[in-house]
Amino acid sequence: MASSSRAATSGTTRKLAWLAAAVVLTVALYSGGWFYAAGWLRDRLAGRLDASREQMVSLSCGDLSVRGFPFRIGVFCDTVGVDDRPSGLSATFGALRSAAQVYRPGHAVLELDGPAQVRVTPDRVFVADWSLMRASAVAWTDGLDRGSLAYDGLKGRLNAPSAGLSLGVSAAHGEAHLRRSGEALDAAGSAAGLALDVGGRVLPPLDAAVDMTIADAARWISAEGPPEDAPYGVKLELRRLSLDLGGGRRAALSGPLTIGEDGFLSGTLDLDIEGVSAWRDRVVEAFPEVEETARRIAQAILGLSGGRERAVVKLNLRDGTVYLGPFPIAFVPPI
Repeated sequence: MASSSRAATSGTTRKLAWLAAAVVLTVALYSGGWFYAAGWLRDRLAGRLDASREQMVSLSCGDLSVRGFPFRIGVFCDTVGVDDRPSGLSATFGALRSAAQVYRPGHAVLELDGPAQVRVTPDRVFVADWSLMRASAVAWTDGLDRGSLAYDGLKGRLNAPSAGLSLGVSAAHGEAHLRRSGEALDAAGSAAGLALDVGGRVLPPLDAAVDMTIADAARWISAEGPPEDAPYGVKLELRRLSLDLGGGRRAALSGPLTIGEDGFLSGTLDLDIEGVSAWRDRVVEAFPEVEETARRIAQAILGLSGGRERAVVKLNLRDGTVYLGPFPIAFVPPI
């Protein structure tokens, strides 16, 4: 019996030893594989960044590193830069942090620090900062499948002295989403507490949201990328563009639109507006110089609604000019 007991104990010990050896070997192989993949990724990215310096669009990543062992892998940069020579656009950002689960490398989460500065020749400069900016992306070998961006505490300003433009923007929270939908591209976004400062004139904050589908634009986020003339010549379905000032003052637009080769919008939109008189007063308060036009438009909408403050009217856009019935009421600059 004693000999049998010792043999059983010896067999159990050998099994435990083999199991421990297998665990150690697996961990060693996994660790080696992770660090090999991290080194390969870093070298590949560094090579592409170096090569981009000789191309028309160059990218930079300060102090590039790959981290996340053992269960994640991600790219880290102290600073990020873009220089698009053909368009005259250049941009710099703060630190970038990214992470993807090892078992799901096509799904990455990124965080980007401010401040950011975007410059477009000859003299357009957009400077922005935020308390938090986070993005997520699902991508495959053929490019991005879908992506999302969320931010808090955004503050920015666009200055273009040659155009006499100074525009400030701030938002408590905002989101943007893109996804492929067959051959089309779905796009949606929202901003809470959005406030604009136009040449020192601060407009009241509002909540804004947009939801649209752009026909034949799925390739814009693929490896192929958008065509050189994008977004000109495209057709889109504006499912909803809403503005909410609070206190029952809401307005929403929906309908099909086209962007002409010259950048002008054309199409037919339904305007659903609540609080017509309140919107009129708010516009007049912010832009006293358009008081007569604002009152005339509000009077026309009230007439079409039978004097009710809630109205649904149809607007026609032809080459950037907005018509209410046969009367032009506004002009939308080209994109």
